[in-house]
Amino acid sequence: MQKIINKEIPNEPGIYIFKDDYAEPLYVGKAKNLRKRVPSYFSNQSSWKVKRLVSEANEVSFVVAKNEADALLAEYSFIQEYKPKYNVQFKDDKSYPYVTLTNEEWPRAYISRKINSKNNNFGPFPFVGSAKRSLDHLINIFPIRTCSNTVFKRHQKLNKACLLFDIDKCSGPCISAIDKNEYSNLTNNLKDFYNGKSDKYINKKIKEMKDYSNKQQYEKANESKNLIRHLENARTTQTLLVDNKKSVDVLGIDIDKLDVVISCLLIRNGRIIGEVKKTLEPIDTSEYNEYLPQVILSIFTDNEPSEEILVSHNFPYSEIIANELSDMWSKDIQLKTPKRGWKKDLLETAIVDAREIRRVVNFRRRTDLEFRTQSLEQLKNNLGLTNVPYRIEAYDISNLGDKYRVGSMVVMEDGISKPSMYRKFHIKSFEGQDDFKSMEEVLFRRIKRLSKNNEKDKSFKKIPDLILVDGGKGQLSSAKSVIDYFQLDIELVALAKKEEELYLPNRKEPYLLNKNSEALFLLQNIRDEAHRFALKENRRLRSKQISN
Repeated sequence: MQKIINKEIPNEPGIYIFKDDYAEPLYVGKAKNLRKRVPSYFSNQSSWKVKRLVSEANEVSFVVAKNEADALLAEYSFIQEYKPKYNVQFKDDKSYPYVTLTNEEWPRAYISRKINSKNNNFGPFPFVGSAKRSLDHLINIFPIRTCSNTVFKRHQKLNKACLLFDIDKCSGPCISAIDKNEYSNLTNNLKDFYNGKSDKYINKKIKEMKDYSNKQQYEKANESKNLIRHLENARTTQTLLVDNKKSVDVLGIDIDKLDVVISCLLIRNGRIIGEVKKTLEPIDTSEYNEYLPQVILSIFTDNEPSEEILVSHNFPYSEIIANELSDMWSKDIQLKTPKRGWKKDLLETAIVDAREIRRVVNFRRRTDLEFRTQSLEQLKNNLGLTNVPYRIEAYDISNLGDKYRVGSMVVMEDGISKPSMYRKFHIKSFEGQDDFKSMEEVLFRRIKRLSKNNEKDKSFKKIPDLILVDGGKGQLSSAKSVIDYFQLDIELVALAKKEEELYLPNRKEPYLLNKNSEALFLLQNIRDEAHRFALKENRRLRSKQISN
C-alpha cells in the first residue's frame, strides 16, 4: 500500500490496524502517539517483515484511546479476538514428557508428550523415565487407573479386573470396586501432590507410621514406611530450586534477530511444578517493550500466577500488567526484575533454559522449507549471484600458535547442514602460522579433487554453488587465487565476524546485509558451524598430544 498522509493519522495514543484486501486484520500495534509511530512502517530502512506486511496491506485503521494503558489493553483484546497473522504467534514447545490426568468419568493417568488443554498436565519432566517412575511411585498411594479406554471397556464387559488391581496398583473402577466419590478423592490427591502440596501427604504418612509403631503394629508401620519412600521418590523428580519453600513464577527471555524464546518456570513451595515454553516472531525482536506485555498476559491468562513474577527484562508497562493480572485473579500480584540473591539465581536458571530452547529453535529453523527457500533466494538477490546457491561450502582455519593447524570444510545443501559431507584438513605445505596460506592450501587440496575423473568421495566430487570463507579481504584474496588458478566459475564470499561484513570479489567496499535478513542468518550459521568443526579437530589433536 502507499504511504499514508501524516495528517490523516490521529495525533493521540491508541492502536493501529493494518488490513488486507478483504478488510481482515493483518497486524495490530499500540502507540503512545499514532502520528509518530505509524509512518515508521513505510521507511526504506524497515526490516523485510515490515516491508512484507506493508506490501500485503490495503489500508490502516485507527482506534484512539484515552491513554497508553488503555491502548495496551485494547491491543491485547484485539489480538485475542482476531489473531492477526503478523502479530506475535505463540508456539508452545510440547516436546517434554508430562504426567496427564484425563478429564472423563473415570480419569486415567498416563505419560504424554502431546498436551490436551482439556486434561490436567503435570510437568514437564526432564525425560520419559523420570515421568514414568514418578507416576509409578504415586500409583502405589493413589491407585488411579493407567489402562487405555479400550482395555478399560474390555474388562468392564468381562467384569474381571486386570493384574494391576491384584497388586494394589489400581482401585478397580472397571469392576466397580470403588465408588466415584472415593475415586475422585484419589484424583484430587494426585493433583495436589503434583501442584506442590507433597509435604501434606508425606507428613500424614509419617504421623501414621509413628502411631502404628507406638501401638506396636509394626507390619502396618512398615507399610506406611514404604508408602513414604514412594512419596519421597516421586517428589525427587520435581526439581528442587530453593530451600525456603517460596512460590514464584520466573520468566527467562532470549532475544535473537529473528525470533524470541521464553521459558517460564512455575515454582510452588520451592519446586518446579510446571513450565511454559513459547517461541514468537514479532515484527521487531529488539522492541520487547511492545510484545512482552502480550507474552505475560498470554501465559498467566491460562496459568494462575503466584503473587510474585520475576522477569528478566524491565519494561515500562509492568505496573499495568501487574494490575490487570491482580484484577483477573483477585489477588495482589507484583512483577520484579531482581538484581541479586536467590531470585536473581532463579532468573539465570530460566535464561539458561531459554538458551537451550533457542538451540532447538535454530535447528528447526534451518530445516524449515519455507525459511530455507526464502533464505537462498534472498542470498542470490542480495549478493548478485548468477544462480541460487543450493550447495554452499564454508571454510575456516583453527590453530594454536604454529601448532595444531587445522582447516575445516562444512557443507550446506538446500539450506540444510550435511555433516556426512564435512571434511577436515591438516596443514602440511609450510611451517609456522599463516591463516592466509592455510586457507589457500585447504582450498587448493579441496578444489583439485574436482578435476579427478574417478573421484569417489561424494563430498569432493560435487561442485559448490558458493564458497564462504571465514574472514575478510585477506582470506577472500587467498580463496580467489585458488579458484582463478583452476579457472573455475565458482561464486565466492568472505564473512568477517566483527561487524558481519561481507567481502565480494571485484568489490572494494564491504557489503552489509540487513541484520534481520534470513540470508545473513543462513551465512552466520554455516560460518559458525565451520568454526566449531575446525575447533573440534584442533582440540582433538591437542588432547592426543597431551595423552602421548
